[in-house]
Amino acid sequence: MNDIETLHPPRKIMLATDLSCRCDRALDRAVELAQRWNATLVIAHVVEPNGMDDDISAPALPSWRRGIDPLERARQQIRRELGVDSANIEIRVDEGQPAPQLLDIAQREGCDLIITGMARDEPFGRMLLGTTVNQLVRRSSVPLLVVKRRAVRPYRQIVVATDFSESSRHALMTAVGCFPDAAFTLFHGYDVPFASFLDKRGLRDQVSALEKECGEEFLSATPLDEKLRRHIPTLIEHGIPERLLSNYVRDRGADLTVIGSHGRTALFDVLIGSMTQRLLEAVAGDILVVIDPQARKWA
Repeated sequence: MNDIETLHPPRKIMLATDLSCRCDRALDRAVELAQRWNATLVIAHVVEPNGMDDDISAPALPSWRRGIDPLERARQQIRRELGVDSANIEIRVDEGQPAPQLLDIAQREGCDLIITGMARDEPFGRMLLGTTVNQLVRRSSVPLLVVKRRAVRPYRQIVVATDFSESSRHALMTAVGCFPDAAFTLFHGYDVPFASFLDKRGLRDQVSALEKECGEEFLSATPLDEKLRRHIPTLIEHGIPERLLSNYVRDRGADLTVIGSHGRTALFDVLIGSMTQRLLEAVAGDILVVIDPQARKWA
């Protein structure tokens, strides 16, 4: 097992916003977390070049629009919408392509966490990733919190999805470091090919026992406080992982789901970590995607 650093709550977090109402929930959660962690909050917005087509000095424009460039207009909108003490809040507005520019801001500012919202809702409640969120998931080297729900309370019930890999171990450690007072559940869903064949051969119980053993070994090898370890239940179920996890989060009302990403391999770039993407779109509630630090070498 690789040595794992015990992580602390982020000291500087960034809200990536497109200034639409879709990001209002993410703003509220970002402010709540910044206050709880006593962290600096950077609110970042990127104006695309085709959004700056107004000539700010054009005489055809109304008088009140002349002399205000789109970047300053965005800053003014952010200040209006904050509605809280902005002493520990910084505003960064740049021009460019949103995802690369947002990641550049996060790196320049030394942010430990990026917070954003979902792109849009479809009928019947399905939530879709937009292009920018999609690229942030693929390219970020720091954890990414995707906010779907209103921030009516702190995160209390947290589900950590695991495949018993080092990536999911790091995700668990990160979540514990950020939310030490929350109640955690370790969730593992496994889908065995040719399950009907296993039934006929009477192997289902053996496979289930093997998965349970892997779960026990995973948790015992994770450097957690022993008292905390004893209070983290491990739930192991057979079926399609994203469907199982989605149903569990919905039925139990979990506040936050944590996913460990294996990072930026070439295949991950092509598929977006297809499991990560499916979970992001299927699971109700907020989702924290934690990048495996060992995978950053692919950056």
